[in-house]
Amino acid sequence: MKSLTQPFTKLACILAATATAFAFVEQSAVVPVLLCMAYGALCIEFRTHTGYVQFILMVLVGAAIGLSLDMRYGSAPLTTTATVLSALATVLRQAFMQRFTYVRYLLFEPVLMILAIGCQVAAMVSTAFTWDLWLLPFLPIVSAGVLVANYAYDGMVMKRRTQFGYRIQVGQPAPAIELPDQDGTLVQLAAYRDLHPVLLIFVRGDWCPGCHMMLRTYERNREVFLRKGVHVLAIGPDSIDVNKDMVERLGVGYKLLSDHEQRVSRQFGVVYNNPLLEHGLDYAQGIPLPASFLVDKKGVIRYVSRPDRVGEFLNPELIFGVLESMPDTASEAWVQKRA
Repeated sequence: MKSLTQPFTKLACILAATATAFAFVEQSAVVPVLLCMAYGALCIEFRTHTGYVQFILMVLVGAAIGLSLDMRYGSAPLTTTATVLSALATVLRQAFMQRFTYVRYLLFEPVLMILAIGCQVAAMVSTAFTWDLWLLPFLPIVSAGVLVANYAYDGMVMKRRTQFGYRIQVGQPAPAIELPDQDGTLVQLAAYRDLHPVLLIFVRGDWCPGCHMMLRTYERNREVFLRKGVHVLAIGPDSIDVNKDMVERLGVGYKLLSDHEQRVSRQFGVVYNNPLLEHGLDYAQGIPLPASFLVDKKGVIRYVSRPDRVGEFLNPELIFGVLESMPDTASEAWVQKRA
């Protein structure tokens, strides 16, 4: 991930450092304001630069907001608890997507938010009105609440959509694919026939933090794919230009194909509708479900990610057993990274 493409994360670090400096010179009134500005900057880049740096910073800055307020007014750490719980509700599912997936433990974040709101209400009731203690914590609380509502609703919609599985199943031939990659070069699935198995990864788009984590996960496990000669092809609904920017920004070395009309996604049966998410997206055909399909050298589907645990495909170990049953191939599979 290129640091130059994270201006708001940099800004958040500067604001947090400035807040720390003000704390040392006992300018406590300014500290929580600067920290809230830092948290807001991190929220802006949460979708486009998803990573453990952002996750850790959000929790630390969230904790610092609450701590600065609790220490200033000498109150119990109720606000600190509220802001930490809100930050955790924001990042934990993304940070541990292979365990949570998109559809498991959907009550986890709502419970955290109920506890966070309860702690903040208790802090307000136990303290006379002060604008900073009463208002500033609502930035992490409200932003987390909106995101958690989306998590819960999206998970329920996915569960309903995938209860009968995907259209393409193990043992069936893979549909024909001809799509442009991030450089505009047409890629055909048929070109890999009799040469290499192909792992197809459907992603929801550049707006999806979980998809960023998934793409990086496969990148970190490139060696097992290299040994088996497996080509990895990601497929998403964004344009060629958006895909090119995402590949370069995330630092992955495989092709990301543009299925802008979602023709291929519909062939595989991995499209669903979520009005809450589609409202801000230019996807006329719905949103792709995050799913993966392993195609052998004969063009037959050998593995399909579990539709009842959407997002579990993020863990490449799930298909290692299938890969081990394939004969080794000598040709290098992975597209080399640009210098």
